[in-house]
Amino acid sequence: MKRRSLVLGMLGVLGVLGCSAREGEPASPQAELGEPLQFTLGTLDGGELSSDTTRGRTTALLFVTTYDLPSQAEAELLRDLLSVHKPRANGAIVMLEPPRSAPLAQVWADALGLKLPIAMASPNLLSGDSQLGRVEGVPTLIVLDRRGRLVARAAGAQTREQIAEHLRRADAR
Repeated sequence: MKRRSLVLGMLGVLGVLGCSAREGEPASPQAELGEPLQFTLGTLDGGELSSDTTRGRTTALLFVTTYDLPSQAEAELLRDLLSVHKPRANGAIVMLEPPRSAPLAQVWADALGLKLPIAMASPNLLSGDSQLGRVEGVPTLIVLDRRGRLVARAAGAQTREQIAEHLRRADAR
C-alpha cells in the first residue's frame, strides 16, 4: 500500500513538473519576438521544405513518428482538412526519426494516402537547436502564418476543429 501511494505521488509530481516546464515556453527566441522562423528540411522526394518554400501561405507542420497511432490519426485529419481549407494552406509532415527510416516513412505516407510533403527531421531539429524549437512529443502541430511567424504550437492529438481553429487564426494575421 505504501509503495503504491509513493508511486502515485511521484507520478503526480512528474506530471505537474512536466506540464509546467513546457507551459509558456516559446518555441524559439524568434517565435517570442514574432519574427519569421527559418528552417530547411529535406523531403523524401529529394525536394526541400523550408521557410522560403512555405512563405506566402499559412503552413501546418505536423511532427510525427511512424510507430505512433495518434500521429497517424492526426496526419489523416490534417490531410482531409487541408483538402477543403480556403484559402489554400501549406501542409507538411515532419518525421522525428533518423534519416535511415526514410523508406519506412514513405511506406507509412503511402499507406495513409498522404500527398503532403514528407520531411525527415534534421539533426539540429532532433536536438532542439532549430528555430522550430524542441519537439518534446508526437504528434505536435506547429502552424505558421503567411509570413512564417509562429501562430500555434500544439502538443498531443488535436481534433479536426482544433486544427481548423489554428489555421483560421493564422489566416487572420
